[in-house]
Amino acid sequence: MLTPEETVSLIGHAVGGVCPFAVKEGVSVYLDISLKRFDTVFPACGGSNSAIELTIDELERYSSFVAWVDVCKSWHDN
Repeated sequence: MLTPEETVSLIGHAVGGVCPFAVKEGVSVYLDISLKRFDTVFPACGGSNSAIELTIDELERYSSFVAWVDVCKSWHDN
């Protein structure tokens, strides 16, 4: 895990506003497959009090993600 200071320095957004788009060059974005169970998601938009509603297709398009991954624990059980 990054410290709050490292997060701003390496990603370009402060903790609470980290989003899957508009990140610093060289930052790879991965999306967790647990998101696919929703019609829309609400990622942060660079600030701790901002978010945007996106469909999964829009999230894929705007995030320029590298791949879908499975890192969440026990989400299948909920």
